[in-house]
Amino acid sequence: MRDINEHSSPESDPPLTESPETSGHVGETMHASSPQHASSVQIPNWTIHPVGFGIAVLAIAFVAYQLIGGLITYFLFGVDVAGNVQSMRVVTVVSQVLFLVGPAVALLYLQPWNAVEVFRLRAPALAPLLPVAVAIIGAQFFGQVYLDVQQHVLRSYLLPDGLLPLLDSFEEMLSELYESLLIMRSPAEALFVLFVVGFTPAVCEEALFRGTVQYSFERVLRMRWVLLLTGSIFAMFHLNPLTFVPLTLLGAWLGFVVWRGGSIWYAVIGHAMNNSLAVFSLYMLESDSFVPKLDPGAMPDTATLLIGAAGLAAFLLSVLWFWRLTANPRHDIPSS
Repeated sequence: MRDINEHSSPESDPPLTESPETSGHVGETMHASSPQHASSVQIPNWTIHPVGFGIAVLAIAFVAYQLIGGLITYFLFGVDVAGNVQSMRVVTVVSQVLFLVGPAVALLYLQPWNAVEVFRLRAPALAPLLPVAVAIIGAQFFGQVYLDVQQHVLRSYLLPDGLLPLLDSFEEMLSELYESLLIMRSPAEALFVLFVVGFTPAVCEEALFRGTVQYSFERVLRMRWVLLLTGSIFAMFHLNPLTFVPLTLLGAWLGFVVWRGGSIWYAVIGHAMNNSLAVFSLYMLESDSFVPKLDPGAMPDTATLLIGAAGLAAFLLSVLWFWRLTANPRHDIPSS
């Protein structure tokens, strides 16, 4: 069973050296031709330092998606979101493909890496998909209760009264934006929203974060730091400080299942399921939460807190479950 602090990814052979600067499964081994140089020396297999490369890809994607994509949306539709909902949904899909997947794929030409290895495009095993689903459901309940508790702490203890109107305005702005883009008047529209909000971000964001960026960081960083770093950046990329903690947890977990399972499709499926549950909740329950809604700043009651604790327990147990199911993945079994 691999240790989470290993340098190599699941599909790799163990590195020949322990130095993080030279470890990584894409590293080549150079054997000296003369007899006196019988030992092998592993050399880094990259053109640009992997950490700098990963950060550069993130910066380009962020500027392209948030700035260029935002400007295109503004010039096309102005501030009239409600009057151009369908068109904005289409622009959102196109922007994610061009500005998230685009840099993640195109910039790989600067590195001598195999795209199939970078994006870990092997098919997932079926059995580990069950703990992936359990983890997402547990994370949904825990995350929603956590946000309610966070609201109570912010409004009751941390934020001065003068900043509460600013918090109210920020939350109202986000609520109006989400409601306008997620409004569903028919089953057909609900399916289209599911494609826009559930499927497209799952593929595009995973290609960027758990594909190019995570693979880059894995070349030189210990896995625990890779997961923490990519999870934190994933959360910050969404530009909502209120959801930073649950999104960091989600991002780190998505990175974990890709690394451990050796397939990006575990993360794509988990990500799509996470987003799709929100769409389902809005369409079927007319609420963005599976737990009872509270007044802003109200503390959840004991029953709700127990629901959150049960969700966290289910999430953690599913992580262990996934770990055990992938203890001997087929791509780790040496050929005879």
